[in-house]
Amino acid sequence: MIAADPGFLAGLGLEGGDPTGALRARAEGSPALRALLAGEGPPVARLEGADGEGTVELERIPASAGALLLVRPADGQEWLEHAARSDGLTRIAAGVAHDIKNPLNAMSLQLALLAEKLAASPEASGAAASHLGALRDQVVRVNEVLRRLVDVADPSAPLGYTDVGALLADAAALLGHDARRRRVALAVDAHPGAVRSGADAARLGRLLLGTLARAVATTPEGGRLAVRAATEGEWAVVRLEQRPGDPGPESGYYSGVAAAAAEALGGSLEVIREGGEQRSVLRLPRNDRS
Repeated sequence: MIAADPGFLAGLGLEGGDPTGALRARAEGSPALRALLAGEGPPVARLEGADGEGTVELERIPASAGALLLVRPADGQEWLEHAARSDGLTRIAAGVAHDIKNPLNAMSLQLALLAEKLAASPEASGAAASHLGALRDQVVRVNEVLRRLVDVADPSAPLGYTDVGALLADAAALLGHDARRRRVALAVDAHPGAVRSGADAARLGRLLLGTLARAVATTPEGGRLAVRAATEGEWAVVRLEQRPGDPGPESGYYSGVAAAAAEALGGSLEVIREGGEQRSVLRLPRNDRS
């Protein structure tokens, strides 16, 4: 082995002093690794990660001077596909919101014109007043839902920081109907302007929406889910507390994706389970710049 970076050594759990010897020793107990190193098997092999935790993929890329070995998480490709889908859905949501807002604005204008025409007849105006008011209220309600959807799925950060409290409050509002349908008591303690982060606004919005949606989906009917945004030292922190049901087979995958997304934002996602209770703690770099 001519050279190996720290990530490669850590991914395979190899000692840095003699990586060649460590790799050979590991190959002795792994037929798949021996075949890959010899160039006799498939170009990609799945191996246990460092200390037996998780699975990694090792890829062999032939070159004129030998071969280049690349190590990556076994589910890294799935995470990339998940990120691509998330980005695509964000763009679709923003486009749909724009396409809906245009007819809503036209409806508001037509309601105003209709009210002016009815004003010429006090009797007709009085009879239609409640109906016009109800229509205006529904237009305002739909506009507010769209505003929340756009703010969470594709928010901006023009002031140089991301408003974590506002994003969490909007995400909870968007998921309020699903929580009520499942009879989940959703308690939210998040206030705009109180908790700020330097994390990318769009990526954080998608992470919060996905994490909270997953928490609502895994809370049994009649259960309770509490979410809160607060500052703790140098961190902007989001806490989710619930008593989840039985985890599905895909729960580990979603947890891994969310944790990787948090790390990419410069933070971390820790899941703590004690006596049937589960606390998910998302920590993000804090930014109080105003």
